[in-house]
Amino acid sequence: MKINVNYQQNNILSEGQIEVTVSAKQLSDDVQKLVNSISDLDNHFGVVPLSINDKVIMVPTEEIIAIEVYENELTVYTITDNYQLKGKLKTMLQRLTNDDFLQISKNAIINLNYLLSLEASFSGNMTAFLKNNLKMTVSRKYLSELKENLGM
Repeated sequence: MKINVNYQQNNILSEGQIEVTVSAKQLSDDVQKLVNSISDLDNHFGVVPLSINDKVIMVPTEEIIAIEVYENELTVYTITDNYQLKGKLKTMLQRLTNDDFLQISKNAIINLNYLLSLEASFSGNMTAFLKNNLKMTVSRKYLSELKENLGM
């Protein structure tokens, strides 16, 4: 898919209002994904509330490196801290509305902005090396989606 981006000033729009028009020959999966991504920009708060020890901590999504789950215990790895709380990985993935986050196994989500490298490991899996010396296994089931998101 080739995307051309154009800017056009429109003095009729009010301050803070943006109008986006997506034009394509036909409505394909790629076009629908683009429209959904643009629509999600307006609904994206940029923070994830984490309930930890009777308080709620607001963590900016751009600071989240990865999230792992073991049974029903989530670990949220950020640039500055790690948080442990009860929850489900699926619920966290739904809260992270931007395309920077990708599930790489049934137990882990990573922020692609913090991915440093990938290395082949045994049985067709890969190891993802992230900032803050984090290493996570990319299972074969999720490998093709990861490669697609990386443009490979």
